[in-house]
Amino acid sequence: MSGSIEWIAVKSFNSAPIGAIGFLDNKAVAIAAFYDDADANQDGKIAGFGERVAAMIGLKGRIIAEIAMEARVNPEIVRRDANFAQEAPRIWLSFAKGLVIQGVYQAYFARGVSMAGSGVAKKITTGMVKQLVVRKGFETVVKNAFMAMV
Repeated sequence: MSGSIEWIAVKSFNSAPIGAIGFLDNKAVAIAAFYDDADANQDGKIAGFGERVAAMIGLKGRIIAEIAMEARVNPEIVRRDANFAQEAPRIWLSFAKGLVIQGVYQAYFARGVSMAGSGVAKKITTGMVKQLVVRKGFETVVKNAFMAMV
């Protein structure tokens, strides 16, 4: 075992790399992203309205999944670790599963939790700002509990 990670850059459609795969003894062990998940056009900043909306939605893991899917067809990477071609779809499915779970929460639970949190906030405190803080805190706790249970 050499002890140091060797990196191979992963490029998408443009010539600039979007990330890198790290290897230890010809085994892929790490994926590094060069861009934030919300940076859709990969220009290095989250500036547009669409990118800000994506940041609020929370596309956590999007760029890692994209790097893995691009790397699975890179001959240099597959030659070093042939198993990576099977691991990349698992990484993408893990990302997609998170999106589905988040969608289920938004579609079936978010509105009811918001209404319940509003009722709890009105009983606990007066003042719109305090009620907003209590409601948002309630929503966050319920959402985190839901995500942890799934």
